[in-house]
Amino acid sequence: MTRFHIRQLNKSVDKTSFDCGQPELNDYIRHYASQDVKRNVARVFIATPESAETQLAGFFTLSAGSIHCSELPEAFAKTLPRYPVPVAILGRLAVDVHFQGKGLGSILLTEACQRVAHASSTLAVIGIIVDAKDAAAEFYRHFGFTPLPGKPNKLLLPTTTFAPKTLIR
Repeated sequence: MTRFHIRQLNKSVDKTSFDCGQPELNDYIRHYASQDVKRNVARVFIATPESAETQLAGFFTLSAGSIHCSELPEAFAKTLPRYPVPVAILGRLAVDVHFQGKGLGSILLTEACQRVAHASSTLAVIGIIVDAKDAAAEFYRHFGFTPLPGKPNKLLLPTTTFAPKTLIR
């Protein structure tokens, strides 16, 4: 089984040979990811095999955002204020074709949740939102993401499902 090293995007990784089968995601990592990091609009995390630290096996992005409580499932929104609430946005998640079907997507999603959980001790968020492509929506549903009303591919994973509760002292 391949072991991966996950870290923030850096210049030592070879982005040119990355191919996840989705041209827009390939184009993003090759041409725009570094710019998003420099502009402070996204954090990009990469996975490389421990045996080949320059080979890009997969990546995901995280950003801050907000969503109006009226867009959330009613049962979830009933305890929230009636104005936009903070969320983490999982903007992109992709795995190179050579590593697909080997669990790397699950590893990347788990890493994203762990990073959001860690950040939530400093920065409050109610959950992670993802706008999934049709083919990927089932992947996220398998991990507990639920669709927003009327938007089957815009999914939410509440922080309560993956982060410890914060206690006010």
